Amino acid sequence: MGSVPGNAPARENLERTHILHDILDNVDRYSDKYDKVDYDALKRDVLKPVLHDDFDPEVQIRGFLRAFRHTPAFRAAFENIRSPELQNQVNAFIRGSSAKEAVGKEGFRLSSHPSPGVKHHFSLIDELQKLVLGAIELKEAVEDVFHPKHVYVKALPLIYEDAASMKAMEVYCDVPFENWGQSVHNTPKLTCLPTTVRGVQNIVQYASENNLRIRCAGYRHSWSSVFSQDNEIFISFVNLEQVTTIPDPMSLLPGEYNPATVTELKTIELQEKTAPGKRLCRIGAAVTNEEFRRWAVANDSWSLPVDVILVEVTIGGVNAPICHGGGRPHKTVSDYVRRIEYVDCNGALRLIDDPYLIKAAAGAFGLLGVVTHITFELDAMSYAVMEPRKVDIGLAIPPLTKEEIPKALREDWFYGPKAAQKLAAAKADFEKRAADDFYSEWFWFTYQRKAWVNTWNTTSDPAGAKDYPDEARVFLQWVEGWIGGVLTSHPFFNAIPGYWQAQLLATMGMAALPPTLGEKETPIIKTQLPNALHFRRGIQNMRVRDMEFQIPLQPRRDDPTKPDFWIVQKAWWDAINLVYDYADASGDPSSPMRLTLELRIMGGSDMLMAPQKGNDLGTASIEVLSIPDAVADDEWREFIQKVSDLWTSYGDHINVRPHWAKEWEGLQFKGRDARDHLRDVAYPEQIVEFKEALGEIGRMQGWSLEQLQNRFSNELWDKIVYGM
Repeated sequence: MGSVPGNAPARENLERTHILHDILDNVDRYSDKYDKVDYDALKRDVLKPVLHDDFDPEVQIRGFLRAFRHTPAFRAAFENIRSPELQNQVNAFIRGSSAKEAVGKEGFRLSSHPSPGVKHHFSLIDELQKLVLGAIELKEAVEDVFHPKHVYVKALPLIYEDAASMKAMEVYCDVPFENWGQSVHNTPKLTCLPTTVRGVQNIVQYASENNLRIRCAGYRHSWSSVFSQDNEIFISFVNLEQVTTIPDPMSLLPGEYNPATVTELKTIELQEKTAPGKRLCRIGAAVTNEEFRRWAVANDSWSLPVDVILVEVTIGGVNAPICHGGGRPHKTVSDYVRRIEYVDCNGALRLIDDPYLIKAAAGAFGLLGVVTHITFELDAMSYAVMEPRKVDIGLAIPPLTKEEIPKALREDWFYGPKAAQKLAAAKADFEKRAADDFYSEWFWFTYQRKAWVNTWNTTSDPAGAKDYPDEARVFLQWVEGWIGGVLTSHPFFNAIPGYWQAQLLATMGMAALPPTLGEKETPIIKTQLPNALHFRRGIQNMRVRDMEFQIPLQPRRDDPTKPDFWIVQKAWWDAINLVYDYADASGDPSSPMRLTLELRIMGGSDMLMAPQKGNDLGTASIEVLSIPDAVADDEWREFIQKVSDLWTSYGDHINVRPHWAKEWEGLQFKGRDARDHLRDVAYPEQIVEFKEALGEIGRMQGWSLEQLQNRFSNELWDKIVYGM
């Protein structure tokens, strides 16, 4: 973050309109140093329309493209688009064609697009692929073609994918690893990319013979230390094209899931019905959410009732750390698992379907073994009736008292005689949505006076349902993700003040979210449930930092069987006010949270190690998100520590726990190291029960907890689960 060019807004003026005027008045001061940015386009097409509440995504996103199209960063990224057709579509859009016109008759067919400047474990592996001459078998390539002195091929073992030892697996040595969140760095001894169950078994057998540990990873959304360690074995079920490409073309290409062309670890198979409107489905751990979404939409019969928003994640990667969706009627994704197939520490393929033991096996963080297939219980397809709204922040989730609303965010109603009535009506509306809606989610982009409210219900009636988003909207989402990556890595962007960054990102984010043509409209979008659950595509293509906590809803005093949402209001406004506390009296604001505050209301969980376990009245899943530049500016770590201090301060009896996959390591929870707190305070009984359940599985299937730890644990789980 650079210094403020002029007089920054005082705390009470840190809101959209004042910040936009501040940028308009001062952005030209950067023109001498960053002379390739088109400042006129930035002001004309991005900033000024927002001042008139003209939230048209085509106007704002086109404006960002025009503002940066002459910069070296933009040009390099544009040249890396491998499809001339896509380049022509982007150019047509920049020149003024609508998204629909730009897509045209050809449709939106995005080919492979390598990410500019992304340093990733698999991009190093990609270097090896370039050494392969011609379309030959990998076994021959390993033995005859890879340069024998290449650093990542030395001492390469041959691990086979088949029983006949004819198909060699992709295996690489000593490739440095960096997770998507850029918070974990190590160098596994081997990186293995199996495509068959036999291949996974052979990896485990190799590990056993060589006393190595194994950890698996999905891709594209991770922060905590759940991965392999130095000199151990790392497994990925995702191919090189997907893991080296941001934005990932898989998530955006039109088309259907084709079972005839997938590998063994990517199968989707309907199985028996379990009850009216319920049916089992066996899914390979390597299947991505996008592949499953396409399968569900194409068949139009069955769907998971809940899921994460992201599509560029694997089913195995979503399930292992007990991820979740939204809506108080719903538990975690893992709660819908009925069978787990996995390779155990002896290399044997095993199955768990016991109704109790599945509560450990379905959310085991990879500690049980390498999961190959997961059988979920699906619901009959339903149709979401979405009515997204942009609502005054003070009324979307109203505070406990109106004085908690920072001065910068107070609208005219705050000062009127009917303010109390406004708040009461807003509170009733919020509580009804939070308690009863099928799906419920709220977003606040930093310094904005409006929140985005996305709560909806479903119907069994398919009449009027449409694909959402359509091809034109998917094109816009791709462009938004692509230009977002260019923007946040650009020297100009990293030089401007943090509160400017926050406003530019809010401008892009709010422009792309419906309603888009003015903020007073409330569109009605009816679509198949999987489309609504994954209403945004490519959101993970811009790297972010993310801390998320699960806060138990508390009982009402007058009726303990129902939740009281005071703790949600408190947590929401504590975070917002902390953002404003970083605006000091001199008017030189620090802006650690430069993206969003997000809240989803969900149910509890039956999974033994779920953060939501025991939350019988429901859970407030709340998170703060920023960008890597906030970390570089040394603002993020202190901020999330203060947020965690607030969110864990609402009562010693309230067991607040972090999402396992998000940022929490290195923090202090109630004065103790986070790992120690989770082991000794947040999860002690659950850990005992979890280990007992794993031990029972081991007695049935011929292995011990010690063997399990030696083969599948790492330093993090040694500390928390095994108490080392």
